Amino acid sequence: MKILVKVPKKSSRHKYSYININQNDLTSQAKQLILAILGPTAPNFRLLTYICGLLVIMTDTFPISFFKKENRFIIEVQYIGKSKNIFGRKAYRNSTYLDSLGLTKYFPALKESIFDKAIYFCKKGYASELEKLVENYSLNNPHEEDLCAQSPPSMWTLIHYASYHGYPRIISYLVGRRVNCNKVTIDEWTPLQLCCYQGHADCVRELLMHPNLQIDKMTKFRGTGLHLACERSYVEIVKILLDANAYMTLEDYNGKIPIELAKHDEILSVLPVYMGKQELKKYSHEYPTPPPFCGEVYSTGTLFIHDRLEFLFMDIDKGLLNRYQKKENFLDKAEPDLSIRLADIQDVRIEQAPIFGGKNKYFFIVETSKSTSLYYTKYNDLRLEWIDRLKSGIRYSLLHHMNQPTDVRRSMGQLPTDVAEDETKVAEENTEKEIINFKSFSILDEIGSGAFGIVYKVKKNNTAEIYAMKSLSKATLQKQKQLKYAISECKIMKELSHPFIVTLYYAFQTAHFLYLVLEFCSNGDLLSLVHARGRLDEYSAKFYLAEIILAIEYLHSLNIIYRDLKPANVLLDDEGHAKLSDFGLAKVSAQEENVVMTMAGTPAYLPPEIVTKKGVGKPSDIYGLGPTLFELLTGHPPYYSEDLDELFQNIRQAKVSFPSYISHNARDLINSVMNKDPSKRPQISQIKRHPFFRKLDWEALHAKRIKPPKIDEKTTEAMNTSYDVDLD
Repeated sequence: MKILVKVPKKSSRHKYSYININQNDLTSQAKQLILAILGPTAPNFRLLTYICGLLVIMTDTFPISFFKKENRFIIEVQYIGKSKNIFGRKAYRNSTYLDSLGLTKYFPALKESIFDKAIYFCKKGYASELEKLVENYSLNNPHEEDLCAQSPPSMWTLIHYASYHGYPRIISYLVGRRVNCNKVTIDEWTPLQLCCYQGHADCVRELLMHPNLQIDKMTKFRGTGLHLACERSYVEIVKILLDANAYMTLEDYNGKIPIELAKHDEILSVLPVYMGKQELKKYSHEYPTPPPFCGEVYSTGTLFIHDRLEFLFMDIDKGLLNRYQKKENFLDKAEPDLSIRLADIQDVRIEQAPIFGGKNKYFFIVETSKSTSLYYTKYNDLRLEWIDRLKSGIRYSLLHHMNQPTDVRRSMGQLPTDVAEDETKVAEENTEKEIINFKSFSILDEIGSGAFGIVYKVKKNNTAEIYAMKSLSKATLQKQKQLKYAISECKIMKELSHPFIVTLYYAFQTAHFLYLVLEFCSNGDLLSLVHARGRLDEYSAKFYLAEIILAIEYLHSLNIIYRDLKPANVLLDDEGHAKLSDFGLAKVSAQEENVVMTMAGTPAYLPPEIVTKKGVGKPSDIYGLGPTLFELLTGHPPYYSEDLDELFQNIRQAKVSFPSYISHNARDLINSVMNKDPSKRPQISQIKRHPFFRKLDWEALHAKRIKPPKIDEKTTEAMNTSYDVDLD
């Protein structure tokens, strides 16, 4: 039957078209027919129709007959996430951000997202502007997904748009950033297929420079790039692909090989010559059958508290990559926990250490259209072998049509947030592999609370040892988009071991909560001590600051930026030693010069570079020593104001004003570490030699041979043990 389709256009009017479809066909099939009308670069859309005067969304899995209640049946196309004013030219005029980048002349509307702007550059071929936009985004969002790798629900990434419109310089830039060049769009296009269909020979050459390009990849409705180039009679592209060893006897979804689609005389004369040579190679040593490959690897991810040792098996005969929880399960010939078709793998690549890589961790990524799995091995050679074996297995599977649906349990990837970990976890430090969960502890008292959860004083049932248990609500963390930062705190803390940093003993999670079992510090925090006494004497302040400096020095040696130094985050243990706590804002920098651009921390303690949004690095932690020492000596931060604008203005420009009782050496140290210019702040080694710390034995301090200042019972009673459960 014929159905009238109403499609929105740039103007207020609509375009009307007809499609022929059986009323028993599904809505998803109607969408495919409508997509042919809209074109391959159409935005994501949904279908609507009127039933009894009510506009309803047509569900993809329902037949057309379900929605056809009246004789007059019209389908309306509605674009998803597309601004009505996208073609206007007024909104961008007041954009100081775009003005600062010199990019306003390229953007029709300010309301577009950064990704929309990147798409616009790819459509227009503005390569240098795209590079500038991407670099600025990476600088301002160092812990977010690469802008070049992002994709909307339509799965059209930047490299797809550049391939369709034919801009080789942009493709070269994206290839250099190692984007996924095999990603399949929702309408079944790969970048190579788009280039071959559109006839962009230079773009094909640039794509072939990508080490992970799958030249023989087919999609549900389309053959390989060679199929499309033959069908479209692009002689130059055919020769380029043949020189790159594109396979010539693969059958497309209609069962045809490339030569059956060729119409051009030159292509018809060239193909048989290459075909004969390639068929000989297929069964010679140049195209051997890859052997099966297996081994133990570690699986990790942003939602994993603990890395998991798992067993992977590449089954060449079935074209599958199988995952087992234990090696023994594989040896016992048990069913794999997870399986994925090798032909469905779009990318296998080396990955830099995420969050907290540590030593001897060599990461690689296995990416499909539905999941991205992150693994690492203990040896770089083993990582490289896994990548090479998987690539050869993928090529073999594609050449031998091992991409048909099979009985797999589910695709591999990160588990959903609510089941990312089992309720019980093994305490990795315990050689007996003790199982730790919430039932392992008894709650004695509540010692802290915040926006994300509660901190309890608990007793471990089998040892009677006392700990602090931080309980964080995953639902609240997810709502505030803080879950990955809370797990980042776990991953960082479990790698730390220092006498002046709070120890994380156990970490586990349930479907609803994260639990961190920490060292219990019975003497509260430095802020409570200051409030109880009014202010500290210089000797006590010097002692606590020195222990903090050693903790910061240790973190910096691991390229960790703490970012939230303040008296409230320094606990005092049973003996009175300082213990740095709360790593919710800590960040790992892969390179020493890296800076973090996000506005984070307590306002009164923020350094000028954060207030001015220039980024935070190790010098920002050096700055934090100044307000901390000032507050220990005076009882309040140096720039305190209830007016946030006034506070930030003081941080940017004002000089520190000291009470008369502050010594000259203390003033000089505070002024030097709080220099407005981060590059002029002293290094920690220089701070340790400052006259303020004259005669201090740093080695003895690190070994705890120097007794901490005494805290009398009256002061202790006035203090409350405090554990922060917020992530700023």
